[in-house]
Amino acid sequence: MPQITLEHSPHFDGTDWRALALQIHQLCVDVVGATTQACKTRIVRCDDLIIADGDPAQAMVHCDLRILTGRTQEQKTALGEAVQAALLAGVKPYDGPAQISVEIGALDKDNYRKVTLGG
Repeated sequence: MPQITLEHSPHFDGTDWRALALQIHQLCVDVVGATTQACKTRIVRCDDLIIADGDPAQAMVHCDLRILTGRTQEQKTALGEAVQAALLAGVKPYDGPAQISVEIGALDKDNYRKVTLGG
């Protein structure tokens, strides 16, 4: 926990995704009390996607962020707003139409399993 997926269209290839992911990890620590070691981010470039009317100029970034249950709605809202602000400030500028979205979801503590191996 947290499990984070950053999906983006090719319009944002020039973004420093590693730096942005590390910033989101820190937000998870600061806002909902996660540990840095628990944060995992997958960065997914979406080559095949259709947005709105299908115009290839349409761009997107979406952050799907799952945290363990037990956080308040206020914490989840604050995390979503902070992550969206980080995305808006951190993605490579793009002059065309773009959608930047964030969803904060829950990982059920009773059903989530993790084992850490090695070092």
